[in-house]
Amino acid sequence: MLKFVQTHNLKDRLENIIEILGDEAQNILEWALAEAQHRLYEEDYENSDPEVSSSVLFGEMLYHLIGHEAAIRLVIDNYNKGRMTTKEEVRHRTGQDIDMPTLYHDAGLRHPQEGRNLRHNIFHDAFMKLVRKYFSDSEISIPAIGKGLSPDLIIRHREPDWTLAVEYKGYRWMTLLSESEILKGMRYQAEWGSAWLVTTATKCVRDQYQRELDSEVLVEQGLQRLRRLLKRKAYTTEQREARGIARKGITHLEKHINERITCPLINAQDLLDSCLSGVPLRGLAVSTGFELVELFQREELFEAVEDILRVMKISTHQLYSDRVSSVRLIDKI
Repeated sequence: MLKFVQTHNLKDRLENIIEILGDEAQNILEWALAEAQHRLYEEDYENSDPEVSSSVLFGEMLYHLIGHEAAIRLVIDNYNKGRMTTKEEVRHRTGQDIDMPTLYHDAGLRHPQEGRNLRHNIFHDAFMKLVRKYFSDSEISIPAIGKGLSPDLIIRHREPDWTLAVEYKGYRWMTLLSESEILKGMRYQAEWGSAWLVTTATKCVRDQYQRELDSEVLVEQGLQRLRRLLKRKAYTTEQREARGIARKGITHLEKHINERITCPLINAQDLLDSCLSGVPLRGLAVSTGFELVELFQREELFEAVEDILRVMKISTHQLYSDRVSSVRLIDKI
């Protein structure tokens, strides 16, 4: 391991790792030695680069094993002090580049992002039941995040050729669906022609706008509304979560303050019917929580209804599922 540490100039990081491990450092090192040997030899580890010796691979694996254990202990120590652990702190002190919800999960704790992932994934799992019923003959995909516009779902139909972009927000029922999310839906509509914003929120600004949406008006009124929300005191976890959503919404609206988009506001059922007829309406449909529940009930998707109601009503720290992942967002159909 020392050769690997010297080659990559990791001496300071190794000292940090040993410091974090404290009195347990020797025991953990012995465990890591045995684990690295098991992975390299007993599992017939394949070396993809013949130029790299098994001793170098062994040293690298040993370093990452004790580094990961140190990262777990760092999370637990910070949690006991009432502090959040950031990805940058983990990288700086241990040299580990780890997904934070996964690291918190390994530490037996729940990262706030894990709760948000779970809410999104339960909603996605339920919504897919409706998608498969309505669009069984269509290609359904989840766009890669970070590559331009990335709605939660893209539905493509061939012959006739049309595309529907779907964005969903698994919010608590008391969380406002603001102009920020509607603007996001408008941008998807401008790109793909038809878009559907579905959410479990029941408070929605949709009804305060006319049938023709204008991004300039949306940004101006949305900034006023969200800034008022941000000034309110937050006493509960849900109120703090709502303020975080408002803060994120302000950033999004400010980013598009000079953008000019217009978009028809259409009815969700009319959009679905037009898709089935082969000529989707061009515009943005916005569905709130109870409207979505009503749609699912009409389609007799009762198990999905229960999941949607759970997402709507159960607080983030109480939400649980034994069917879907919570440490990452679902990225494949």
